Amino acid sequence: MRKKNKNQNLISVYLAFSVAFFILLCLGMWQLNKHYYKSNKKSLINTKLNEEPKNLNFFNLKISGAEVIKIKGEILENKSLFFEPRTQNGKIGYHKLIPIKVEEKYILVNRGFTIHKEKNKLSKNKTESIQGIIINFPKPKFFELKNNTNKNQWYTLKIEDISQYLKIKLEPFLIYEINSSSNKLINVKPNYLSEINHLNYAITWFMLAITLSFIFILFIRKLAYV
Repeated sequence: MRKKNKNQNLISVYLAFSVAFFILLCLGMWQLNKHYYKSNKKSLINTKLNEEPKNLNFFNLKISGAEVIKIKGEILENKSLFFEPRTQNGKIGYHKLIPIKVEEKYILVNRGFTIHKEKNKLSKNKTESIQGIIINFPKPKFFELKNNTNKNQWYTLKIEDISQYLKIKLEPFLIYEINSSSNKLINVKPNYLSEINHLNYAITWFMLAITLSFIFILFIRKLAYV
């Protein structure tokens, strides 16, 4: 009877260890994959930033990753949107997004991070030349908050919500401005170019898996002498 209980305990411990070990390995591989993906993207963008930006006057193009471009159009300041909450160097604020009109087409531009919702209502729309990183419009993630368009509160980059609210048809691209002359805005980059160190996270998960393995081995040895 005692031996039977011992075997049952051993099976339970083994199953618990297997599940935990598998989850830790998956988390480590997930972070390692994100590190590899982000490193390739950053390397590609850094190379393109040192090159002459492409002049973009139309949107009949396909973008597989990201491109550094220069575009000239009418900035629709009166249609500014502020996405929250966003952080920059420990500060909480907003990303200011404004549509730009080029050849009767509209594309959204992330002009940067700000701690205040400031929209120049007295300023007329003006033509500007913008240099930035253009990407395909990102798809909302499952866990992101829904936008409250009735209260003009924005949390998620969902192109359908934005187009409907602004009453314009947006092209499926997003530009992150990199040459802003405003001292009230700090330029930002796409999420996959963020400074999050996924390699450190991957190492942490793998070390936890190794530590768990040592604990499991010690437990099994101790159980063998009981």
